[in-house]
Amino acid sequence: MNLSAIYHQAFDAFCYPLDNNNLEITIKTGKDVERVFLHWADPFNGERHDGEFIWKSNCVEMTERRELQEHFLWSATVTPPAKRCRYFFSMESQGETAYFLETGFYTEEQFSRIRDFTGCFTFPWMNPADVNRTPEWAESAVFYQIFPSRFCRGKSSFQPEGLKPWGKYGEKAGWNDVYGGNLQGIIDRLDYLQSLGITGIYMTPINQARSQHKYDTKDYLTVDESFGTNETLRELVKKAHEHGIKIVLDGVFNHCGWDFFAWQDVLKNRQNSKYASWFMINDFNFELHEDYWKMHNSWDKKYFSFAFADFMPKLNTNNPEVREYLIGVSEKWVRDYDIDGIRMDVANEVSHLFVQEMRKAMLALKKDFYFIGEIWHNAQPWLRGNEFDSVMNYPLQNAILGFCEDSHTNAKDFEFAINRCYSMYSRQTNRVLFNQMDSHDTMRMITRFESNADRAKQALALLFSVPGTACIYYGTEILLEGGNDPDNRRCMPWKEIEAGRFDETLSFMKKLILLRKTHPALRSSIIQFNYGNENADGTKRLIRYTKTAENGGEKIEVIVNCSEKPVNIGNDGTVLLSQKLENGMLLDDGFMYRLIQ
Repeated sequence: MNLSAIYHQAFDAFCYPLDNNNLEITIKTGKDVERVFLHWADPFNGERHDGEFIWKSNCVEMTERRELQEHFLWSATVTPPAKRCRYFFSMESQGETAYFLETGFYTEEQFSRIRDFTGCFTFPWMNPADVNRTPEWAESAVFYQIFPSRFCRGKSSFQPEGLKPWGKYGEKAGWNDVYGGNLQGIIDRLDYLQSLGITGIYMTPINQARSQHKYDTKDYLTVDESFGTNETLRELVKKAHEHGIKIVLDGVFNHCGWDFFAWQDVLKNRQNSKYASWFMINDFNFELHEDYWKMHNSWDKKYFSFAFADFMPKLNTNNPEVREYLIGVSEKWVRDYDIDGIRMDVANEVSHLFVQEMRKAMLALKKDFYFIGEIWHNAQPWLRGNEFDSVMNYPLQNAILGFCEDSHTNAKDFEFAINRCYSMYSRQTNRVLFNQMDSHDTMRMITRFESNADRAKQALALLFSVPGTACIYYGTEILLEGGNDPDNRRCMPWKEIEAGRFDETLSFMKKLILLRKTHPALRSSIIQFNYGNENADGTKRLIRYTKTAENGGEKIEVIVNCSEKPVNIGNDGTVLLSQKLENGMLLDDGFMYRLIQ
């Protein structure tokens, strides 16, 4: 037995409470392990014989198994009657049995001599305050991400300098192109979003800033005049709520812009500024230049900034004054505008203490507040229940798009990637991970697929069949093209939309969103990969899995054919949505959802 491949820890995704009563326990092994058993009980469950305490445990086979590239993950859920749990594992492989305690591995003979079981793994107490609780509404929400300056230009008395005619379909966008999209434009399109089935809007920053992207904040308390006024924001949130749509704002709290009042004071007074400790400055003799792109202060480590961009100096969230200020900003957003969540930009670079304090403050104002962090990698340290509810699920985006575009990958590769995405965190977190196939930070999906609309729809079908908060970037519903920044921020082609050019794609998206909202199996975390006779070993590019509702109800089979050959999948069940399905044959670039129970 390959003992070096076996891993467990009594915390994080390997051992955590699902709720006040149930404990989820997972162990990772090599693929040589055939069976795993969990031995568990209360630490004080047992009897005394001749003055010696003999601990008695229960035994349950861990039958829930997920496969990774080099490992198996085995899971079981137990219900400790007194909230405490002591446990160990036994594993079988080719006639060999090994026991695994926190103190190490034991053969059957070695294990038989153990009298003191204090060396077992232990989950000391299931405190309700320690249970990871995420907002229920986010589990079934369908979000729409908006880059305000390029979404829609509503009527406004303000005319931005350098305003260009609204971009035509196919017209590329530059960093500084001014098209005049604003909050009134979003208000004007709420009916459109509601008709799509959207129940949440996430907007990139809307506060005063120089740039078009607004990640260089000047004033956190004032809406940028090119977007409208504070009252326009209040009206947007109010009307969105009337349409059944939640609002999430972008919180740029890792750094500020050059024009932020505290940074301006530092530029004037340097080390004598009362805000000097608000930033991470190593040398106050840093250079200034009228073109701040020509400065090299952050490269020279005179002060820290976002991505070596001198004009976005890094805020010191280790400083209690900074935390108090930024949390005060967020509290004002909730109190004054009734927003429903915040997506924190560059969330992995701010202090954990700041995120923890921020969460407490937000939940004190709104119990179902949705707190998202922009973290591109494994974010477990931020997802323990006392910081973020969710993160931007870029690992999922990479798994789906990577499979769809790389002809050298097969169905097993996809299974490994999906299982990795959903084994990093707790089930509670998985249900609200922020899932999208493209964003303002990535190439648009349809461009990545070289305009292959069928392949893009396959990716969307996969996205809408996995756990998490589904989100589409503005324009994805019409498969809007766009390369990397800034070309992924093109203008929304409203004239062409209203002329019916994208009716077929819009109809597809409406059906997909409706199915997601009305079929709990699609949102469920219970997934069973089953490749069938046509792909028994999983080496073909044919994905096939069954989603089962977590209440034990309906089952939906998802089949996606990325191979170069048609596949006979039969006529069983009720087809809910399909592409390139002909008389039981699923053609290349086809997919199908079908209800089988």
